[in-house]
Amino acid sequence: MLLQKIITIVKRLDDPKYPLLAPNVTGLYWFGLWQRGNKYRDALFNFLHFCSLVFVISEFVELYFMRNDLMKVLFNISVTALSLVSISKTVFFISYLTYWKRLIENISREEISALQSKDPKVVYLMEQYKNYSRVITYLFWSVILLTNVVTIVSPFLKLVTTASYREMIKNGTEPYPQILSSWFPFDKTILPGYLAAVAVHITMTTQGAGVVAVYDTNAVAIMSFLKGQIQILRWKCQIIFGEDRGVSNDDVLNNIKECHRLHNFIIEQHKAFNSIISPVMFMYVLVCSIMICCSVVQLSLGEVTMSQMLWVIEYTIALAVQLFLYCWHSNEIAYESNAVDLGVYTSNWWRSDVRVRKQVLILAGKLSSPFILDAGPFATFSMSTFIDILKGSYSFYTLFTQMHESKK
Repeated sequence: MLLQKIITIVKRLDDPKYPLLAPNVTGLYWFGLWQRGNKYRDALFNFLHFCSLVFVISEFVELYFMRNDLMKVLFNISVTALSLVSISKTVFFISYLTYWKRLIENISREEISALQSKDPKVVYLMEQYKNYSRVITYLFWSVILLTNVVTIVSPFLKLVTTASYREMIKNGTEPYPQILSSWFPFDKTILPGYLAAVAVHITMTTQGAGVVAVYDTNAVAIMSFLKGQIQILRWKCQIIFGEDRGVSNDDVLNNIKECHRLHNFIIEQHKAFNSIISPVMFMYVLVCSIMICCSVVQLSLGEVTMSQMLWVIEYTIALAVQLFLYCWHSNEIAYESNAVDLGVYTSNWWRSDVRVRKQVLILAGKLSSPFILDAGPFATFSMSTFIDILKGSYSFYTLFTQMHESKK
């Protein structure tokens, strides 16, 4: 019964206007990133985004005040860095909203046209990457929702379950539990300032987690689209000269034109997607690299409590998984694009005359360039980049551990 209700709710997110990206567009709309021109709603969410930016600044201010306590800084900088990534995604998405809308409209228009052609192989390949995108989207949303709930509830578990801790709070020997670490222009350790701080923390945590969830799944869905369209292009190259039976030269030339059209379309969408996501991914790779290093430093110190250690491990795994999602799907696009010209060579090219073969060779040469997604001006998204980051973090951990032991 519960599963059926979940399926029914999920089905409501489908929209024939966006065959692939309907749930992703809806998610972006929920958290104020996809703005449709409603000035009151847009103004409200833009104000919330501005408050989120101010809140991130307040987190860095709080870090400055606790600069003399290394363990507190290392423990809180992880959440602050995640907040920085979240607000950077918000700011860049709103800044490039026109380009995002154009990209998503182009993707949807191409998919609607392909569905109307009713080519069974094309429809099958589209269903494959659509279902894959849906699974990734809903699983990631579920994980982020669970993480958000745990982040909000966990500071209060000790308050609820431990009577002595409640007594120490009443006596003033222990402060009230905080969800996040941020600076406020009032005393957040006593009532009513504490309640205001908790309300702000819950709002900012939920908004930040939502932005990360909808932004990442939207990006992964678009990368799945690019990979799927490259597979469709390879299939269309394979059937340029027909399958079992030969086709006329006019049909062959029309098939070659269609391959050129689809390839040009993929190039345009890849360039547009790469240009609007590259600045955020540069920030993302930089923050992930630094924060994984900070996390391993915390694990190497003997002052970490068991609960803090579990948090650090969970946080490090979450960072690695999010980075892996981007690197894996970008690597898949590069892999498929490297093999797309094989569709031409595995076609029945021997059926054509010399004039048509020249056109086929031109197409094959044009298809030979791979599609690479950039993470800023200095890195690309690939599995080699992901492995290099993990190797660098491990090397840093080894060096720090040896230095720490030598001081003892």
